[in-house]
Amino acid sequence: MKRVVLACAMFACGGDDAMGDPDAGIAGGDGGMTNGDGASCSTPMLDQPWLAGQLSTWVSGLAGAPRATTTQRQTARTYLQNQLMQIGWTPQLHSYPTGANVYATIPATNGATKQIVVGAHFDTVTSSPGANDNATGVAAVLAVARYLKDMTCRKYAVTIILFDEEESGLFGARAHANMLTIADVHAVHTVDQIGWDNDNDTRFELELPTATLESEYRAAAMVVGVPVTKTTTQGTDHEAFRDRGIAAIGLTEEYVGGDTSPYRHTAQDTASTVEQSYLQLGTKLVARVVMTELQ
Repeated sequence: MKRVVLACAMFACGGDDAMGDPDAGIAGGDGGMTNGDGASCSTPMLDQPWLAGQLSTWVSGLAGAPRATTTQRQTARTYLQNQLMQIGWTPQLHSYPTGANVYATIPATNGATKQIVVGAHFDTVTSSPGANDNATGVAAVLAVARYLKDMTCRKYAVTIILFDEEESGLFGARAHANMLTIADVHAVHTVDQIGWDNDNDTRFELELPTATLESEYRAAAMVVGVPVTKTTTQGTDHEAFRDRGIAAIGLTEEYVGGDTSPYRHTAQDTASTVEQSYLQLGTKLVARVVMTELQ
């Protein structure tokens, strides 16, 4: 589900494309930092031995069946709860009248209550296995949760959340957004479809970012070595938070640029169509931004 899409031209929007040396700083993170008390902290590198295999496993695990009916979505929720437990976080359900989100709260290590929200929708339309839309986004969010297990200093809490019922009207995201106190949220990052790159340019789109979030993603894109383009795409989960006045951004493949999966919302949206190396880059991009915000 996406709507109202307008691309910003590279120069008209201000700021060049973020395209760094693919080999420069690709590992990301510095492996260590200090907190405000001078204590040593550990920040994981972006290149991790578990990343490729785990992303593939999560996409395949979710895309084994559609996630549209009440029963199908409950099965998916159970799967997601199990994955969060395996990572080491405690899963919870946020139920609302027509569905339920799956989430885990990762505490700040300094006792702060202000939070970063990192989310993706797990539901699909009827009869679609939804590998790209949106098992890829869910896999990226779960990977962020895994990265944060190895980050020993976090100045904000992080809510890892998998939204229900995006396809039927952003119901899960809106239910969660309405729970939040605006002043308690540093930023919201949502991921929707990052598994298709037919032209192999590794470009990602930044959907309606604030100026600060755009700057953060462009800096991270230089580290990861990918180009990014700002768009004004709405109609997916980040919209629910922006409507409440919360700083939010959506990350996606080239939905506006025209290099987006032709299998979206069809039975052909299977795991075999997901470009795994591109998914890894998108995952590293959002992980880099989130970990930088937490330092």
